Amino acid sequence: MRSQLTASAWSQRLGLPAMTGTRGLVAAVAIDSTGSGLFVPFTLLYFLHTTPLSLTAIGGALTLAGLIAVPVPFATALLIDRCRPKAMIAGANLLSGAGFIAYLFAGSRPELVVAALAVNVGQRTFWTGTRALIAQVAGPADRPAWFAFQAMALNAGYGIGALLGSAALGVGGQGSLRVLAAANALSFFAAAALYLRWHPPADATGTRTSGTADHPGGGQPGAPGYRAVLADRRLWRVTGANLIFVLCASALPVLLAVYLVDALHQPAWLAGVMFAVNTFVIVAAQTTVTGRTRDRSAQRILQLAGAAYAGSFVISWALSAAPGTMIVPLLLVAVLLFALAQMLNGPMINVLAVTIAPAAAPGRYLAVFQLSWSIGSALAPATLTWLLSRGTSWPWAVLIALCALAIATFGLGPRETGSR
Repeated sequence: MRSQLTASAWSQRLGLPAMTGTRGLVAAVAIDSTGSGLFVPFTLLYFLHTTPLSLTAIGGALTLAGLIAVPVPFATALLIDRCRPKAMIAGANLLSGAGFIAYLFAGSRPELVVAALAVNVGQRTFWTGTRALIAQVAGPADRPAWFAFQAMALNAGYGIGALLGSAALGVGGQGSLRVLAAANALSFFAAAALYLRWHPPADATGTRTSGTADHPGGGQPGAPGYRAVLADRRLWRVTGANLIFVLCASALPVLLAVYLVDALHQPAWLAGVMFAVNTFVIVAAQTTVTGRTRDRSAQRILQLAGAAYAGSFVISWALSAAPGTMIVPLLLVAVLLFALAQMLNGPMINVLAVTIAPAAAPGRYLAVFQLSWSIGSALAPATLTWLLSRGTSWPWAVLIALCALAIATFGLGPRETGSR
């Protein structure tokens, strides 16, 4: 009992949620994110090296696959309200792993679109199911800590993976890119197995928090129809603003490596190192930042996130005119501001989405909210690569303008606290 109390006290001091019974879940997240960290920072470089396609053609193919996958969350919504989220998440990981296996053989635009579509469908399903799972295992007061912990765990894996990927590139050169893609695929398969083996702990009343097991034959009673969901202005405000933040957050994985190598003439491994710095900062400070801001209004926190993103993009823009000796120091400042924006934005936007959704049947609300991730991540590759092809200033100028729009959007509507 004393050791349990001590662990609980340490969890509270660190801003962590109660972790009893979640070892399998944490292991799955760690393996999944480490594999993604191996590959994600080098995605565009991978296709530039392994296919004859141009940068804009690659970006267009990735965007087309993402747009085709946009309706996926609506199908996922029905599954959330009818079955266990952990089974959905495991299936999503299997599909994503199959997509990355297909990346190894993609040599043309149609093949790239098909492979990327599998990855996109898997990722859309994964994130919609993950929010539903956290909403079930955590009460309203604990959700900020849970989403902060999820962000911390994901970024720890991304950072470790990015460092390993950078080391592989440093030793084996661009020929190592196929190895990174294969390792990422295997990590998805391993994570799927862990999700299937994990059993959610009992809640305070002794009932299992494993989904809608009490309603095996159908959805939750009283689930709102899409007409009622689409009429909720709070949901659209959060979804629209998050679409902007998704485009902003895509700047690091989509643009950084290509911008450093092609525009600034820096080594490719530097992108992996900076990606790792970004993730390790989030690991070290995410729960502290979330704990210190949880009593402030959600809108105010998200406005600060928009300002931090904008500051990061201003510095990134300035890198194209900076002397060579200043590139790495200025890049480090930009990455730190980017990490601050992610720490402010990520947990809080998810808390708002889950707070708006009805607890009994959140599927349709979370499906609409997932549109911001689906559309934003789909548009990012084509939009950002096209802007970069027009000139090194274009992507940063557009992203700064979008940050200003997000700040203005969160100035509208009633103020809400992060936890209710």
